[in-house]
Amino acid sequence: MGRKTEQPRATVAPSPAVDPVLEAAAAAASPWPPWARRLATLALAVHVAAVFGGSMGVPPSSVLERRFADAFAWHHGLFDQGYAYRYYAEPPPTPLIQATLRREDGEIETVNVPERHVAGPPMRRQRQLALANALFSASLPQLEDPDREGDPRRTWLARSFARHLCRSHPGAESVTLRLRQHLIPSPDRVLEESRETGGPFDLFAPSMFTEPRWIGDFPCDGS
Repeated sequence: MGRKTEQPRATVAPSPAVDPVLEAAAAAASPWPPWARRLATLALAVHVAAVFGGSMGVPPSSVLERRFADAFAWHHGLFDQGYAYRYYAEPPPTPLIQATLRREDGEIETVNVPERHVAGPPMRRQRQLALANALFSASLPQLEDPDREGDPRRTWLARSFARHLCRSHPGAESVTLRLRQHLIPSPDRVLEESRETGGPFDLFAPSMFTEPRWIGDFPCDGS
């Protein structure tokens, strides 16, 4: 019998010592406990699904897309997020608040909410649009029927608008709030006027706005 050759034994490298500094840094990188991370992930997943569902549910859409969007109606109402952006969607006219401020010296100043140019991030203009839309929706029953009482939110929202304007415009004696709408022109109108003028269509021409409708007069004494 031949002599057996001994196989070399595999050597196991010693495990490197754990650096306590790196271990502490890894623990500090995720200070949340596991249950909190799972809860945050779930909240983000619901929010993303609601955003996509709201966009898909805008006509033209299928029955399945509308049902999916309706499942998150509570989420859109909670965060005032019912505004979807989708190609071929038919947008309604944009509500605008026109505030007339009268100062103690007799000077009159007009403020629009939202303004055409709002300083800061675009979200500020979007928020002003949402506030104007809320006041318009609450005032719509009274605007359509002056003898009918509007939504109780109308008075609360209108007073809140007036109070903010009085504080942000020192010296104002009273505020008159009116509502109007910025209309969406039809493609035929845009083409026709562009051919007549030979220039671009003026989206902010006076004819693109409805007549202001009175909401209320509010003194700046807090009453």
